Amino acid sequence: MSDQLDLDFIRTEPAQLELFRGLLAKHGWLTRKELCAQTGWSERIVRKVAEQLGAEVVRGQRGFKLTSQIEREEIGVMQQASDAAISQGKAMIRYGVALRRVLHSLVG
Repeated sequence: MSDQLDLDFIRTEPAQLELFRGLLAKHGWLTRKELCAQTGWSERIVRKVAEQLGAEVVRGQRGFKLTSQIEREEIGVMQQASDAAISQGKAMIRYGVALRRVLHSLVG
């Protein structure tokens, strides 16, 4: 059994989404650590809120930033975040398919 909290059980509130947007609008790039410090949220909640905002937020190596505030010189950072998300998605699909194959070999 895992000690990890299932992210599907973390519910975001509209106020959290607005606070997140507001902080990014005010500060630009913020790391997960900085967002945790400013909000008092756990890293999991920060991740879930950012996920809820979808493509409204760039989530990458530099942290989080509103896509509406991306500068021309940051397009490469946004491209890198896009590539990383797609790559991660492909890896998860391969893992899921591999598990399915093992499952089928076990149950016939």
